[in-house]
Amino acid sequence: MNTRITRRTLVMSVAPAAGAALAACSVGATQAPSKEFEGPKEISWVGYQSTPERQAWFEESFKLSGKANGVNVNVTWEGSADFWTKRQAEYAGGMTSADIMVLNSDWVLPGGFNGMFVDHGEYLRRDKVDTKQYYKAGLDMWAWKGKQWALPLQAGGEIVLYNKKMFDERGVKYPNRDWTYDDLLAACQKLNNPSQNKFAIDIGQNGLHYMMGTFVYNFGGKLLNDAKDKALYGDDASSIQGAELDVDLHVKYRYTPTPEARATLPSGTAAFDAGMVALNIDGSFRHAPARQAIGVANLDFAPPPKGPKGHQTATVGGNGWAISSVSKAKEAAWRCLKWMHTKEGMLTAQLKAVSWPPVIWAASTPEWLEIFKGTHIDDCSKVWQSGGHDLMVLPEGSKAWAIGDNRGPLGAALRGEIPTRQAMQESARQMNELFSQRPANWK
Repeated sequence: MNTRITRRTLVMSVAPAAGAALAACSVGATQAPSKEFEGPKEISWVGYQSTPERQAWFEESFKLSGKANGVNVNVTWEGSADFWTKRQAEYAGGMTSADIMVLNSDWVLPGGFNGMFVDHGEYLRRDKVDTKQYYKAGLDMWAWKGKQWALPLQAGGEIVLYNKKMFDERGVKYPNRDWTYDDLLAACQKLNNPSQNKFAIDIGQNGLHYMMGTFVYNFGGKLLNDAKDKALYGDDASSIQGAELDVDLHVKYRYTPTPEARATLPSGTAAFDAGMVALNIDGSFRHAPARQAIGVANLDFAPPPKGPKGHQTATVGGNGWAISSVSKAKEAAWRCLKWMHTKEGMLTAQLKAVSWPPVIWAASTPEWLEIFKGTHIDDCSKVWQSGGHDLMVLPEGSKAWAIGDNRGPLGAALRGEIPTRQAMQESARQMNELFSQRPANWK
């Protein structure tokens, strides 16, 4: 499963315009070019295709980064289907057409191990860039054992969207930043109305690398050891307890839409957007289509509930930018990339293009928060900041995700075919078997 912008597994979506206030700061005078430096002053910035409007926003920002640094920036948009294959083939031939390239989370480690990217950590340390400006999980997902192979393009994370109208109709208290899984169950019990084809909750992207992983963490469980070479969740009671609640919402309580109910949805329409469910646990990218579907007045957000011992985490992820290790203009590329995360760079049209800002401070600006006026989205972003966990980014990439989501044993548990404990044990066994096949340079 690739986390392409067009695939939208976490925050990958076309962000809506932030309004006139943002538009006013997207164009205008830029700072004078930064201090002269040696080496080529022309770079190629390569992404994969999105909407023409979004590409234009990014391209405007890339060009401004060049003006601020005395660099000529050429921008190319390629099809996503063979984007990564092309980058690998170029590197194998000792060249690159992308000084800076977009990355999906399942590309960064294989590419890093093969030497395709610079260690951006060396540049961050050299220039004394404050890495605390990033969501920790959103930065760490692009690193492996001390090597920072990319920087976030956009961040964002897991949220609970809720339909205030459906809550009001059933007389149910809204979720809040301190709610618990007991509160969730109590709300679901009142909201569930299957006889009217209305259900309490829908859980998107429900795998251990994402939503189910949050259930595990919030119950005090563990997925992997610190070295990320052993799955622990198969024998960990807290991990199993968290996963069991997730499964119970589907199988025991039947608070999620049945297959028959889902079959009535228009093609491509989410159950939440159709008014079939009152709660939707998913990525922050969902805010735009949900707002359009149910209306601004009916939409609000909460972080995932707190676990029995007060644990509250949420998945954080996104896409990244990486500088090629075979670029002949590394310094120019770095200066332009670094500028994109400064105040001057972040508050350009880029802010309209990302689905959530990669730096924490930008998510608190009036320009960004105008989109979410009147909601509790800030409660969610604070949890991403204090308790964010990454997308279980591993060298095995999507092979590992498949073992932990509905394509593996846990999918059978979510369908009621096997007990959760058995599914967790079998998933962990398969995961450890996959880890045992790691080549030496991955360890």
